[in-house]
Amino acid sequence: MLPLFFVHIPKTAGTSFRKSAEVFFNEPHVAYDYSPSSSETSVLVQSCVYEKCNVLDFYQSAVNQSLRFLSGHVNAGKYIHLFEARNTLTFLRDPVQRIVSEYYHFVRHNNYKGDLPSFYRKPQFINRQSKILHGVPVEALGFVGLTERYEQGLDILNQAYGTNIQSVSMNMGRKDKTAEYELPEDQLNEIRSLNEDDLQLYDHAKRLFLERETLFKQGRPYVHGAIQQQSNKSISGWAWWQGNDDSVELAIEVDGEAIDTVYAKDLRPGLLRLGLPRRGYVGFHHNFAEPLSEDAVVTVRVAKTGQCIG
Repeated sequence: MLPLFFVHIPKTAGTSFRKSAEVFFNEPHVAYDYSPSSSETSVLVQSCVYEKCNVLDFYQSAVNQSLRFLSGHVNAGKYIHLFEARNTLTFLRDPVQRIVSEYYHFVRHNNYKGDLPSFYRKPQFINRQSKILHGVPVEALGFVGLTERYEQGLDILNQAYGTNIQSVSMNMGRKDKTAEYELPEDQLNEIRSLNEDDLQLYDHAKRLFLERETLFKQGRPYVHGAIQQQSNKSISGWAWWQGNDDSVELAIEVDGEAIDTVYAKDLRPGLLRLGLPRRGYVGFHHNFAEPLSEDAVVTVRVAKTGQCIG
């Protein structure tokens, strides 16, 4: 069994989550990658990844040592191909609130002396969440939680992975973690303007989370999926089940009327770098019998549950 790979985005409740995961998985089966200069980075990661520059050796050692959980302030693309998209998870947070929280963290722990605008204008803090997930479709990640719905997300995560990770609060700058930071309108607008990619990512992830939460409450399985291409002549994409390797049956609808069913069983070589389920045979394609009108509405649904894809 491959370990869970937690992409720890700063100030998204990630410290609370990874410390709880460490308790559940048992410390000897946990590894951290928080940069070569961090004291938290595990000896195994330091040796294989940073000293030997041999990531494959790290993977083989991780499997041999029954590693069950890997966490770090690293881009998703660093390890997702090794431990697979289905086992990769993260939490996202409202971009404005996350940036302000990170600023105060730097003031408290890094002796940052500048004001808030001087902080959020630095390139390394702009669109930080989307940069960390660059090249990885958010739909492909095994689990994407929301800091604002942390408890609800834990329930979904524990059910998906058969874990019992408990909720604790750590590394918090304020006692009331539910209260939002209030900013002058000019600063609020500037942060939003600088972080349009993160805002779009968060809104999209929020829609996916709410849909997944609805299925979870109904006791229905979840499908990871997306539309890759759509025209008036055809539509194609990919889909797979969270919990098994059966091909997903999809219903194609045009203006609310089901016209055909297809199975997600075609190879998607361009996505193999994500470590796909079913060896990458997760794609689907449908050609319309006649070209569709410009105002036609095409919907792709999971036949078994009614979940909308894309």
